[in-house]
Order: sequence, then structure tokens, then C-alpha cells
Amino acid sequence: MKIEFDGGFSFGKGAFETIKVVDGDPLFLEKHLERLKKSLKFFGIEREIDEKKIYDYIKNSEEKNFALKLIVSDENFILTSRKDNYRDDNKIFSLKISKVRRNSTSKIIYHKSLCYYENILEHRWAVESGYDSALFLNERDEACETSFANIFFVRDHKIFTPEISSGLLRGTMRDFLLENFEINEEKINFKDLASFDECFISNSLMGVRNVMSIDEIKFTGRDKTRDIQEKLKIYGF
Repeated sequence: MKIEFDGGFSFGKGAFETIKVVDGDPLFLEKHLERLKKSLKFFGIEREIDEKKIYDYIKNSEEKNFALKLIVSDENFILTSRKDNYRDDNKIFSLKISKVRRNSTSKIIYHKSLCYYENILEHRWAVESGYDSALFLNERDEACETSFANIFFVRDHKIFTPEISSGLLRGTMRDFLLENFEINEEKINFKDLASFDECFISNSLMGVRNVMSIDEIKFTGRDKTRDIQEKLKIYGF
């Protein structure tokens, strides 16, 4: 694989997508590519996405169930794959509030850009602290997202998720859930987290997973998570 040294590798100018492949089928590919194209336009990258290359890569892969990654910059269109670690795992998560605050006025955080290492650092910090992932708050103490997933809360059988303007990525699975379930987008302040009965997170590889705690706050509810998980089974989650 030849990789060109361009703005993507010099300054993080570029974007990526991670797609769940189930039995050779890239799930929600259209949604992923739509988001990718919007990010490329934002970065001023004039490049057409060759879908045939994506399908050829999947077709020629020995594995038929994996995580496919697309990386795009000015001079590069890279396809890589790795094991889908969520395929046979239904782990319940514990989250730790990150000391790093998301800046809701930043333009970069609303894209899945190549400037992603802060997420990895905070995720690693949370794991080393005995948790499963980190939860970011913004400068106003509003919940945003975890280091690798969108977050949802349940109270009185109603589902809530932070609105995009708080400073978070518009996840493809988040969009799918908003389109198929009754979910309220609101600003959710840290001081109100204890008022919720249930919490779950989502991304395009895991589908949804239940959250049992955020720092010392405990959540005992599981019903909404299980209901959504059951409905996602037809897609291979």
C-alpha cells in the first residue's frame, strides 16, 4: 500500500469512517459515506469516493465479519480492516468523567477527523483508572459523548440524548436510533445525570450497550437497552 505524505499526515486534515461488515455486507454504508462526504467538503478535500473499491476490498477479504476502516485525505484513500471485537460481546459499561472539556465552539469535533488521538488518550486513561471508557462534558458541564460512542439516558420510560450543539459527533448509529425510536435531543447537564434510571451508549460497531455507572452514579434500568438490542439483531448486531 502506497501512502502519500499530505496534509492528512502533517496536520490531521482528513476524515475516517469505521463500518461494521456482517456476512460480507457493509452495514449502513450509505449513511457512513454521506457523513464522510460532508466532512471532506468541510476540509476542502476534492475527492470522489469509489464505492467499487470498498466492495472489492470486502469481496477479496478472507474474513466476512470484521470492522472496515476508510481513511481519506487529499492524496490518500486507504482501506484497512480489523477484528470486530463487539461481535460476540454484550458487555455492560462503566464510564469515568474525563477531565478534558469538549469545546462546543470547535469545528473539528463535529467531524470524524484524523485529529482523533485525544479520544484514544482519554479512553486509555479511563481504562487505566478501572473504567471502560471516558465521558466528555463540555465547557458548560453538559454531557457530550464518550471517547468512542454516543450516549443516551432514560427517565420515566423516555429516552434522551445530548443535542449536537453540546459538542459531539453525529454518529451513524445515533442517527438510526433517532429515526426509528422516540428519542428527545436535549442539553443534559452533569448535575442531572443522577435523575435518570437507565443509560446506554451506541456506535456503528457495537449497536447499543448498557451503562451501569458514570463515576459514582449508578443506573439500574436495562429495559430500553434490551428492547433496542433485540430490534438490532436483524442487522447482525
